Amino acid sequence: MEVHPKDQYNPPSSLFVLQQLVEPNRRVSKEKLPRKTLRCLSFLNPYKMEESLFNVKAGFAEGILRGLKCGFLTMDDYRKLGACESLEDVRTALDDTDYSGFLQDEPSPLEISTIIAKAKQKLADEFNYIKYQATDPQLVEFMTFVQKEKMIDNVVNLLQGALNGKPAVELLAKADPLGYFEEMRTIPSLDLTQGYEDLYQTILIDTPVGPYFEEVLKTLSEDGKPLGRDSDVGSILTEQDLELLKNLLKKAWLEEFYQFIVSVGGMTSEIMGHILRSEADFRVLNITLNSLNTSLGSQQKIADRNSLYPNFGYLYPEGTEKLCKSWNQTTVRAALEPYNQYRDLYDSVKMYYDKEARAAMAAAGGGAGGRKTANIKSMEDMLFSETAKLYELSFDQQFHYGTFYAYAKLKEQEVRNLGWICNMIVMGKREYADDIIPIFAPRV
Repeated sequence: MEVHPKDQYNPPSSLFVLQQLVEPNRRVSKEKLPRKTLRCLSFLNPYKMEESLFNVKAGFAEGILRGLKCGFLTMDDYRKLGACESLEDVRTALDDTDYSGFLQDEPSPLEISTIIAKAKQKLADEFNYIKYQATDPQLVEFMTFVQKEKMIDNVVNLLQGALNGKPAVELLAKADPLGYFEEMRTIPSLDLTQGYEDLYQTILIDTPVGPYFEEVLKTLSEDGKPLGRDSDVGSILTEQDLELLKNLLKKAWLEEFYQFIVSVGGMTSEIMGHILRSEADFRVLNITLNSLNTSLGSQQKIADRNSLYPNFGYLYPEGTEKLCKSWNQTTVRAALEPYNQYRDLYDSVKMYYDKEARAAMAAAGGGAGGRKTANIKSMEDMLFSETAKLYELSFDQQFHYGTFYAYAKLKEQEVRNLGWICNMIVMGKREYADDIIPIFAPRV
């Protein structure tokens, strides 16, 4: 049977299809395309082919990442470390893990600070290696966002050290290598009394976190006008609590990071968006509870506390608004009542924030009483555990950037675990060595 030429299906060329995938925003007149061609392209929509395109753009970097995931310390490794009697034994025990040889050039006797510093350097080297292998500009920008959090920590710590007159060598040695950038080497020598111009040249222009400082310093300015050459920024940094400054900077970072995640879309927006919304809520809870026993919990300072709350999350806006009005444990509990998960989380840690109850438990006497007091967890302790679960679950999904963030965060927790065990060994309290958050523990 003859087929009329108009009824024949001529598939679109490979070049045309690829052009539609790579340049989806390029307008093509539908009138120039056969109906069956349009039907074919509907199945080749870049959003529907997200998984395939992800492998093209970031599959190699993700493959490296998932390979490094196998190097996390196991429960058996933690048991061996907890059984060590000295830091030299820790060095030997680590030789059977992915940390093999990372302390081989360190002289005896080992110090805890040396072990932690080397572990952080190992994490930074691995993270930067993955970043250098990435060819997807969005992934590179994403990984830079991950590093910006540590950059904020480094800059604030260096500013604090500069204000206290500590040696530059000591301050730089304690900086987190994951947040290292060349310009921060000049911060310890910064003369903050010179005002805005010196700070502007050192921080606001030349650092990746400069925009966050500019935003926060404008907020801290008493007259509210844009900071200029006549503004005494040195006095602002001297008078303001640097911990408050760091929280404001991290709030600005978290909000911008979330906006970037939303713009990426797809599976990354779903997985990573959930992680950041949860972290925003955890941040609100942590700040609220920590402020109860400080001046930030007073009616005069409550506005300063509320300025630290992010403008997104599962609590936002109704829950955040209620917490903004809370000033004691009763009002905090009432604000969290509609949110079962956060209410239960608060109930599990409220003893930590009740000074009288803690004092009574400590006075109960004996080693058992001391053990119970030591086992009381703060909200920050619980949040480490809760976020670790989120990070682990992100590896159950594929084709998203969230695993790169999760890997860095889980490695940070592993370094904290290692530091805790080493401290317990040195203090002669090895019975507490198992009070850690294991990574990728077997699921029951």
